Amino acid sequence: MTAAPSPRHHPMFYYPDGTHVLRHSFGQIHDFRDMLGTNSNAGLVPVDGKSDEQPIVISEVTAEGFELFLSVCYNKWRPDAAKMRDETIFQLLEVSWKYQSKAARDHALDQLESRRQAIHPAKLISISLKYQIKETFQYAFSRLIPLRLNNLDCDLLIHPVWNTLIMVREQLGIHRRIVACEPPLMIHSKRCQDRRSCTNDWRQVRWNGMGWFLLDGRNPLSYADAMQQFQEVDYGRVYPDCWRHILDLCKSEKAFVHERMLIEATSQDLAGRLINEPLFDNVDVLYSIDM
Repeated sequence: MTAAPSPRHHPMFYYPDGTHVLRHSFGQIHDFRDMLGTNSNAGLVPVDGKSDEQPIVISEVTAEGFELFLSVCYNKWRPDAAKMRDETIFQLLEVSWKYQSKAARDHALDQLESRRQAIHPAKLISISLKYQIKETFQYAFSRLIPLRLNNLDCDLLIHPVWNTLIMVREQLGIHRRIVACEPPLMIHSKRCQDRRSCTNDWRQVRWNGMGWFLLDGRNPLSYADAMQQFQEVDYGRVYPDCWRHILDLCKSEKAFVHERMLIEATSQDLAGRLINEPLFDNVDVLYSIDM
């Protein structure tokens, strides 16, 4: 049987005077002078990483992810962030979590924030829960609320998230229906000559316009988008001065502030209950932790 080839040393991260050897599929890494195994809580077998023959084996991430982790820890080479796959960022979070590297976690969070709009919110929530990222969780939960439930991946969301999501959507639905059905009272211009017709047409225009935009079963609009379209509708016998005044009132209306406040408060409360962000030491020390 042919002997397996000896692992090669990494050209950038193998240091002859290092204290610990790490092995991955691409070779071995030698160094981590004060970063690995020097703490009594490291939990490593004493011989691990002491020689090329007995390295600490890293298998949680791909070679690409682990090489990025090393580059961040040593503040050396950085890959092009624009070309980096999302999965590589997730792997950097994984290895930074296991070995409690603050530098690697901070870099991964910066990259995650820069591209989070392109990642499905359910995936972001799953990542946030796994690696305890509060701010990303809150952002993702707010994005999750308007999505159709039957299009969500059930496996990515835990029961507390599902329960809270359904509760918030129900409350927002009730509030939206109230806003759609209860128009602001018309305050007529002094020049309005037929206030009764003006008021009646206002109610009809409001219901056929804003009511439809907000409650459309196929494509319900946000208040801002509904208001944008509502300005362009035919306002019938509403007196022009009255129409301009009521539009200004609707634009400044605080009805949908309730929606934003409820979403923000709920996401903050849920994140506070589910997430406890790690407090890594300021000095970037790696520990071996059983997952």
